[in-house]
Amino acid sequence: MRHKKSANLTISAVAFVAAFLVDLYLIISSPQYIEVIIAISLIVVVDTYFLVEGIINKVDDIASIQIDKQNELTKVEKGIYSVAKREEISRNQSMSAILDMMLELKDENSTLMRELINQNGMMSKLSIKKEMDNTSKIVNSNEKLAVLIAQSVTANAKSQEEAIEILNDICRELEQSNGRYNENAEQKYSHLKIMN
Repeated sequence: MRHKKSANLTISAVAFVAAFLVDLYLIISSPQYIEVIIAISLIVVVDTYFLVEGIINKVDDIASIQIDKQNELTKVEKGIYSVAKREEISRNQSMSAILDMMLELKDENSTLMRELINQNGMMSKLSIKKEMDNTSKIVNSNEKLAVLIAQSVTANAKSQEEAIEILNDICRELEQSNGRYNENAEQKYSHLKIMN
Protein backbone atom coordinates (compact mmCIF):
# COMPACT_ATOMS: atom_id res chain seq x y z
CA MET A 1 0.00 0.00 0.00
CA ARG A 2 2.83 2.34 0.88
CA HIS A 3 4.62 1.53 -2.41
CA LYS A 4 1.40 2.28 -4.33
CA LYS A 5 1.02 5.63 -2.55
CA SER A 6 4.68 6.45 -3.23
CA ALA A 7 4.25 5.53 -6.93
CA ASN A 8 1.07 7.64 -7.21
CA LEU A 9 2.86 10.55 -5.55
CA THR A 10 5.79 10.18 -7.96
CA ILE A 11 3.50 10.01 -11.01
CA SER A 12 1.53 12.98 -9.75
CA ALA A 13 4.74 14.99 -9.22
CA VAL A 14 6.07 14.10 -12.71
CA ALA A 15 2.69 14.95 -14.28
CA PHE A 16 2.59 18.26 -12.39
CA VAL A 17 6.11 19.23 -13.53
CA ALA A 18 5.39 18.17 -17.14
CA ALA A 19 2.02 19.98 -17.27
CA PHE A 20 3.50 23.09 -15.66
CA LEU A 21 6.41 23.18 -18.15
CA VAL A 22 4.09 22.62 -21.13
CA ASP A 23 1.76 25.32 -19.82
CA LEU A 24 4.67 27.76 -19.45
CA TYR A 25 5.96 26.89 -22.91
CA LEU A 26 2.53 27.48 -24.48
CA ILE A 27 2.07 30.77 -22.58
CA ILE A 28 5.46 32.01 -23.79
CA SER A 29 5.52 30.62 -27.33
CA SER A 30 1.86 30.40 -28.38
CA PRO A 31 -0.40 32.64 -26.34
CA GLN A 32 -3.09 32.41 -29.09
CA TYR A 33 -4.05 28.86 -27.95
CA ILE A 34 -5.82 30.13 -24.86
CA GLU A 35 -8.20 27.13 -24.60
CA VAL A 36 -5.29 24.69 -24.56
CA ILE A 37 -3.44 26.83 -22.03
CA ILE A 38 -6.56 26.93 -19.77
CA ALA A 39 -7.03 23.18 -20.11
CA ILE A 40 -3.40 22.48 -19.26
CA SER A 41 -3.63 25.02 -16.42
CA LEU A 42 -6.68 23.10 -15.07
CA ILE A 43 -4.63 19.91 -15.29
CA VAL A 44 -1.82 21.66 -13.39
CA VAL A 45 -4.32 22.84 -10.68
CA VAL A 46 -5.92 19.42 -10.35
CA ASP A 47 -2.52 17.76 -10.34
CA THR A 48 -1.36 20.30 -7.72
CA TYR A 49 -4.41 19.33 -5.62
CA PHE A 50 -3.58 15.62 -5.92
CA LEU A 51 0.11 16.33 -5.30
CA VAL A 52 -0.64 18.37 -2.16
CA GLU A 53 -3.15 15.76 -0.99
CA GLY A 54 -0.57 13.02 -1.59
CA ILE A 55 2.07 14.97 0.33
CA ILE A 56 -0.38 15.60 3.17
CA ASN A 57 -1.34 11.91 3.19
CA LYS A 58 2.35 10.97 3.20
CA VAL A 59 2.99 13.36 6.09
CA ASP A 60 -0.09 11.93 7.87
CA ASP A 61 1.21 8.40 7.29
CA ILE A 62 4.61 9.35 8.65
CA ALA A 63 2.96 11.12 11.60
CA SER A 64 0.67 8.10 12.13
CA ILE A 65 3.67 5.77 12.03
CA GLN A 66 5.47 8.03 14.49
CA ILE A 67 2.38 8.14 16.72
CA ASP A 68 2.07 4.36 16.50
CA LYS A 69 5.73 4.00 17.42
CA GLN A 70 5.25 6.49 20.23
CA ASN A 71 2.18 4.55 21.40
CA GLU A 72 4.14 1.30 21.24
CA LEU A 73 6.96 2.90 23.20
CA THR A 74 4.43 4.24 25.71
CA LYS A 75 2.86 0.80 26.02
CA VAL A 76 6.28 -0.79 26.45
CA GLU A 77 7.20 1.83 29.07
CA LYS A 78 3.88 1.28 30.84
CA GLY A 79 4.47 -2.49 30.71
CA ILE A 80 8.00 -2.09 32.06
CA TYR A 81 6.72 0.27 34.76
CA SER A 82 3.89 -2.14 35.60
CA VAL A 83 6.29 -5.10 35.81
CA ALA A 84 8.76 -3.04 37.86
CA LYS A 85 5.94 -1.89 40.16
CA ARG A 86 4.72 -5.50 40.58
CA GLU A 87 8.28 -6.61 41.28
CA GLU A 88 8.71 -3.83 43.82
CA ILE A 89 5.40 -4.67 45.50
CA SER A 90 6.30 -8.37 45.49
CA ARG A 91 9.77 -7.61 46.88
CA ASN A 92 8.25 -5.32 49.54
CA GLN A 93 5.72 -8.01 50.46
CA SER A 94 8.41 -10.67 50.68
CA MET A 95 10.62 -8.34 52.74
CA SER A 96 7.64 -7.55 54.96
CA ALA A 97 6.94 -11.28 55.34
CA ILE A 98 10.62 -11.90 56.19
CA LEU A 99 10.56 -9.06 58.74
CA ASP A 100 7.34 -10.42 60.27
CA MET A 101 8.92 -13.88 60.44
CA MET A 102 12.04 -12.42 62.05
CA LEU A 103 9.90 -10.57 64.62
CA GLU A 104 7.96 -13.77 65.35
CA LEU A 105 11.23 -15.70 65.75
CA LYS A 106 12.56 -12.93 68.01
CA ASP A 107 9.41 -13.09 70.17
CA GLU A 108 9.60 -16.89 70.23
CA ASN A 109 13.29 -16.67 71.18
CA SER A 110 12.46 -14.23 73.98
CA THR A 111 9.71 -16.54 75.24
CA LEU A 112 12.03 -19.56 75.10
CA MET A 113 14.77 -17.59 76.90
CA ARG A 114 12.32 -16.58 79.65
CA GLU A 115 11.16 -20.19 79.98
CA LEU A 116 14.78 -21.36 80.08
CA ILE A 117 15.62 -18.79 82.77
CA ASN A 118 12.52 -19.83 84.75
CA GLN A 119 13.46 -23.50 84.42
CA ASN A 120 17.04 -22.73 85.48
CA GLY A 121 15.63 -20.87 88.49
CA MET A 122 13.34 -23.78 89.32
CA MET A 123 16.21 -26.25 88.91
CA SER A 124 18.37 -24.10 91.18
CA LYS A 125 15.58 -23.96 93.78
CA LEU A 126 15.05 -27.72 93.50
CA SER A 127 18.79 -28.31 93.77
CA ILE A 128 19.05 -26.05 96.85
CA LYS A 129 16.00 -27.74 98.40
CA LYS A 130 17.45 -31.17 97.66
CA GLU A 131 20.78 -30.16 99.17
CA MET A 132 18.98 -28.76 102.22
CA ASP A 133 16.96 -31.99 102.52
CA ASN A 134 20.14 -34.05 102.16
CA THR A 135 21.92 -31.86 104.71
CA SER A 136 19.03 -32.11 107.16
CA LYS A 137 18.92 -35.89 106.58
CA ILE A 138 22.66 -36.11 107.21
CA VAL A 139 22.30 -33.94 110.31
CA ASN A 140 19.35 -36.04 111.50
CA SER A 141 21.21 -39.26 110.78
CA ASN A 142 24.28 -37.83 112.57
CA GLU A 143 22.08 -36.93 115.51
CA LYS A 144 20.58 -40.42 115.47
CA LEU A 145 24.06 -41.91 115.23
CA ALA A 146 25.17 -39.75 118.14
CA VAL A 147 22.14 -40.89 120.15
CA LEU A 148 22.82 -44.51 119.20
CA ILE A 149 26.53 -44.14 120.08
CA ALA A 150 25.58 -42.52 123.39
CA GLN A 151 23.09 -45.30 124.07
CA SER A 152 25.68 -47.87 123.06
CA VAL A 153 28.31 -46.29 125.34
CA THR A 154 25.80 -46.15 128.18
CA ALA A 155 24.82 -49.76 127.55
CA ASN A 156 28.50 -50.73 127.41
CA ALA A 157 29.17 -48.95 130.71
CA LYS A 158 26.23 -50.71 132.34
CA SER A 159 27.29 -54.02 130.89
CA GLN A 160 30.82 -53.44 132.15
CA GLU A 161 29.55 -52.58 135.65
CA GLU A 162 27.30 -55.65 135.67
CA ALA A 163 30.17 -57.80 134.44
CA ILE A 164 32.42 -56.47 137.23
CA GLU A 165 29.72 -57.17 139.81
CA ILE A 166 29.27 -60.68 138.47
CA LEU A 167 33.03 -61.22 138.59
CA ASN A 168 33.14 -59.84 142.12
CA ASP A 169 30.38 -62.24 143.09
CA ILE A 170 32.27 -65.12 141.50
CA CYS A 171 35.48 -64.13 143.29
CA ARG A 172 33.63 -63.97 146.62
CA GLU A 173 32.11 -67.36 146.05
CA LEU A 174 35.51 -68.77 145.14
CA GLU A 175 37.06 -67.27 148.25
CA GLN A 176 34.22 -68.53 150.35
CA SER A 177 34.58 -71.97 148.95
CA ASN A 178 38.37 -71.82 149.59
CA GLY A 179 37.83 -70.42 153.03
CA ARG A 180 39.59 -67.18 152.49
CA TYR A 181 36.61 -64.94 152.48
CA ASN A 182 36.27 -62.47 155.32
CA GLU A 183 32.85 -60.96 155.69
CA ASN A 184 33.98 -58.13 157.98
CA ALA A 185 36.68 -56.91 155.61
CA GLU A 186 35.66 -55.16 152.51
CA GLN A 187 37.33 -56.85 149.68
CA LYS A 188 37.80 -55.10 146.44
CA TYR A 189 38.66 -56.80 143.32
CA SER A 190 40.04 -53.81 141.52
CA HIS A 191 42.47 -56.01 139.71
CA LEU A 192 39.54 -57.44 137.75
CA LYS A 193 39.07 -55.61 134.54
CA ILE A 194 36.95 -56.21 131.46
CA MET A 195 39.13 -56.70 128.47
CA ASN A 196 38.17 -54.52 125.56
